Amino acid sequence: MYTVTARQQTFTMVAIMVSLLLSALDGTIVATAMPSILRDLNGMSLYTWVVTGYLLASTAMIPIYGKLSDLYGRKVILTTSVILFLLGSLLSGMASSMGMLIAFRALQGLGCAGITAISFTIAADIFPAATRGKYQGIISTVFGVSSIVGPWLGGFLTDALSWRWVFYVNMPIGLVALLFILTQMPALKPTLARKVVIDWWGVLTLLVGFVPLLLALTLGGQEYPWGSWQVIGLFAVAAVGILVFVLVERKAAEPIFSVRMLRNPTFVLGSLAVALTGGAGFMSALLFLPIYMVMVTGASASGAGMTVMPLMVGWAVSAFFSGQLVTKLGRYKGILLVGSALAFVGYILLQGLSIDTTRAQVTWRMILLGIGLGPAIPILTLAVQNAVNPRDMGAATGGNQFLRLVGSTIGIAILGTMLAGTVATQLPKYMPAGILKAGTSSMSLDMGKLKSGNLDSVGDTIKAVTNDTYARVERALTTNDPAAHVAVQGQ
Repeated sequence: MYTVTARQQTFTMVAIMVSLLLSALDGTIVATAMPSILRDLNGMSLYTWVVTGYLLASTAMIPIYGKLSDLYGRKVILTTSVILFLLGSLLSGMASSMGMLIAFRALQGLGCAGITAISFTIAADIFPAATRGKYQGIISTVFGVSSIVGPWLGGFLTDALSWRWVFYVNMPIGLVALLFILTQMPALKPTLARKVVIDWWGVLTLLVGFVPLLLALTLGGQEYPWGSWQVIGLFAVAAVGILVFVLVERKAAEPIFSVRMLRNPTFVLGSLAVALTGGAGFMSALLFLPIYMVMVTGASASGAGMTVMPLMVGWAVSAFFSGQLVTKLGRYKGILLVGSALAFVGYILLQGLSIDTTRAQVTWRMILLGIGLGPAIPILTLAVQNAVNPRDMGAATGGNQFLRLVGSTIGIAILGTMLAGTVATQLPKYMPAGILKAGTSSMSLDMGKLKSGNLDSVGDTIKAVTNDTYARVERALTTNDPAAHVAVQGQ
């Protein structure tokens, strides 16, 4: 731990929370502005890359930033990250084409990666281990707040001003955070003398391994079928890249992922746990429950978006208080076990959702699930930080956050494929044969339509074909139309 004053602690916490809030908001605020963006920039064919470019940059670079902060200090890396994020925000707001917007969003993602990697590390640097859990819990609530506020704020700015303001709004707030970082935050440089050696081969092989993996998981089942040569090729490149990355890291002087960390069971188990709970479990619930509300209960898209608010509120409150409890009790294993048990019960109860489930019944299940998942990120991050050598604090925290995001991508891909496959095979069983003959026999679905917010597309198609079938029956009964008779008999 570094020696810092109370004033420095306060302003540094404000700076990292504001920076993290802006970067977290950018993952949700843009979604509601996308229809206006697509209309103005005429880029429907490229819309997925506005999100994919940001995702790739903001995920793949996290462990690299974490390691660089161990070598050069937290302040210089955080400052660079915030500047990149603000520059990307400004240029995104000024974009005049989809290609420009995609490139500038990727620049934003580069800044976001550094902010995400370092924020939790800085809290570990400036607060003693005895009180660190409290502040990790406070920082974790930022993700819950961003998920609640982001969609509403994006819609408000787009309607009141223009979609460009979902990017411009970052500028004044981010500049205040940058001012606090430059004037109030200590340097937080390594206290032990060490030769600065950048693991360039590790950086290259990490990107070669994980960028194709993230691309395959993101595009598979959306842009391309899972069995297509494009997706299989990306998985093959990823497998080779990850294998070479592991071999390179075994011999590197300053590896991005140190072998000594991989031999630490707390780091390995903690990172896997946060990938499953804070990553796959949390993000899957956040994505798929609104789809259930629209496609099963008939809720509007905005109403479905409000459905996840109880999940986020429960998650944020639980993350905050779990951090306080860890500081007070001095132990975290019991809190994690209780949280995991509540999350397990929440998922079991969600299995009972049906077309007759009321909004209130969904709400209390969501709150329970959020409370169970809340402790995952702050406590597992704390456990990893306490278990590693201080010289590896940035790399360990960055690796932990990286695996959380990779876990969420893998979880969404797997569950999304299961959802699309289940709907495609089961829905035709409950439809009249004539509807299938009228052109919906394949009922092939993909998560691209669902994630894009086009949740009503499948229902609209079924409704249109059903109305056409009823019209043919009516013509057969009332007008004695021979063609209608033939069509009805064929059903």
